[in-house]
Amino acid sequence: MREAQLQMIEAVKIALVNDEKIIIEAPTATGKSFAYLLGALLANKMRCEQGHEKLTIVLSTATVALQEQLMDKDLPFIHKLLQAHDLAFSYQLAKGRSRYLCPRKLHSHSLIETDLITEAESLDKRFQKDWDGDFDLLEEPLSKTLMQEIYNTSSSCSFTRCEYYRECPFLIARQGLKKVDIIVTNHSLLLSHLDLGDGSILPKFEKSIYIVDECHHLPDRALKSLSGFASLLGSHTWINDVDKLLNALPAELADKTRRENWKLVCTNLIQQLTYMQQLIDPLYRQAQKEETVWRIKHLDDEMLKLATEIKTSASFYVIQCQKLKDELDNFIEKNEIYSVSSLEKQFTQMGFLLERAQNLQMVWSLMINSATSPPIAKWVIPHDKKIKQEEIQTDILATSFQDYDIHASPIEAASLLKQAFWQHVQHGVVLCSATVRSLGKFDRFLNAIALKKEAKTLLLPSPLNYEKSKMIIPNMKNEPVQQENHIDETAKLLNELYLKDLHEGALVLFTSIYAMEKVYMRLSAQLKKITLVQGDRSKQAMIAIHKKRIDAFKPSVIFGVDSFSEGVDLPGAYLTRLIIHKLPFSVPTNPIDKTRAEWLESINRKPFMDISLPQASLKLTQMVGRLVRTESDVGEVIILDRRLKTKFYGKALLDNLPPFQII
Repeated sequence: MREAQLQMIEAVKIALVNDEKIIIEAPTATGKSFAYLLGALLANKMRCEQGHEKLTIVLSTATVALQEQLMDKDLPFIHKLLQAHDLAFSYQLAKGRSRYLCPRKLHSHSLIETDLITEAESLDKRFQKDWDGDFDLLEEPLSKTLMQEIYNTSSSCSFTRCEYYRECPFLIARQGLKKVDIIVTNHSLLLSHLDLGDGSILPKFEKSIYIVDECHHLPDRALKSLSGFASLLGSHTWINDVDKLLNALPAELADKTRRENWKLVCTNLIQQLTYMQQLIDPLYRQAQKEETVWRIKHLDDEMLKLATEIKTSASFYVIQCQKLKDELDNFIEKNEIYSVSSLEKQFTQMGFLLERAQNLQMVWSLMINSATSPPIAKWVIPHDKKIKQEEIQTDILATSFQDYDIHASPIEAASLLKQAFWQHVQHGVVLCSATVRSLGKFDRFLNAIALKKEAKTLLLPSPLNYEKSKMIIPNMKNEPVQQENHIDETAKLLNELYLKDLHEGALVLFTSIYAMEKVYMRLSAQLKKITLVQGDRSKQAMIAIHKKRIDAFKPSVIFGVDSFSEGVDLPGAYLTRLIIHKLPFSVPTNPIDKTRAEWLESINRKPFMDISLPQASLKLTQMVGRLVRTESDVGEVIILDRRLKTKFYGKALLDNLPPFQII
């Protein structure tokens, strides 16, 4: 084992035994997966020796690639290795409901197309024979239409009342999670578990220790789970769907009083959403002259009053839904109704309406929230589908039938993680990644996840020989701000110097599709023949073709943007020359980033220093990390941005990079 790996094993073990939180930056080739798994298993063993209960190790990742690596390679290898050392363990992958078949839906679908019916029947035969209902295990993907009909959802699940309860793939998988030592999941499912409540998906806090790999993704994933959107006019349809539901229910569940109450709730909500559309439409059309996305920075008195009424009406709808759902639940249970032809369809529809109403309630709760610091980002974009006049389900005279989606999101995730996660964790947590620090410090990440004063940090030494590779920063005439001139100069350098007479693999990373395509257009005909451009085919296909060329001793170049900057492993001859078009500074373009930047300025802080520069530091480290992947790798990193030498922040960015020979 490497020294850094041994150090990480010990640090993980101590943190988990002592119920501590630790953040570890483990550079490429540290072997962090083996280190945190062995450290956690040793910690569990020590707990048992001390008379404590063994805890479930919940391992969360950000990418499918790492999940597959853990399940197909790392865990089987470690399991085989440790069996003879009294450290045997079991493990299972935890996935969302949508990755599993719902047998009841498969057997009660409403398909009418012959080919889809044939596909469904074939799938049913497989389910009864040799397929366990996990869509990811199918050799060929299902048609999109069939998938939408038969995938598992929480709103359609009636649990023990369903006649397929004992053979439900999702519920069987969930039961299996209670019996294993290690659960591999993803950040989104982990956050859903936190949102739904302790023990809802994963084991309870009191029975778990956590490892969060690729932890630098956690703040953004948490922020995504907090945001929401809802349409104005498009919501009319599902709001009034309760009429069909009531007509299908037994008389005692849909009496005259209940129908009148529902009619009042639905009428008010639809009228309010339509009034809001009439207020927003002219304002959006005016704002559209400046930007396609209209950010609502301030709600005037009329809009605030109406938004509050929508939130209140949505809350009433939620209450009525929940009440009716509970009564329907009791009715089904009391009358012992379990068959497909029973009230299961109505129960499913009730769950669907409840989810929609809760989402509407959340969005408008965020919209009227103006007292928080940091603030809520609020914005409006046109809905794709045009609404026809006959679809406007209200007597209000509409002047426009353009529907709009109302979006709202907090701009920081720290408070969510603190309230939903850190305050409830009872045992240890390990957060790790190959890139956690920005500008050489853990501070930005600690603040982003609300662990500034609660977590220890550990920076491990890299086992790689970066000193044998070169980093070249050419004396370019143009800075990236001179966009077209810089693109021309980049293409010239690639044609005449950096890709000329290439014998092995090269990767050219861009920060925009526009620049990538413009540079490619300016390549020589010879270079175009050996260059793969992102977007022409899938990422996996590009990498496969690239490797095949190199294996045949032919040169190959990949042009890629953001997704090639992280998680791409091209060791040895597959990548000996990494070229970065420019420093990855991001200009606040989306509503969340713009709102965050304006808020920082309002409290006399500089968005460039607080957001742009740390983000660029982290991203540049990830980009550069594509070159040296093993101890024998040698190559060149070429950064076509002279700002590294001319701007005040250049030295700080370089100091945070591995110790290449700088030329």
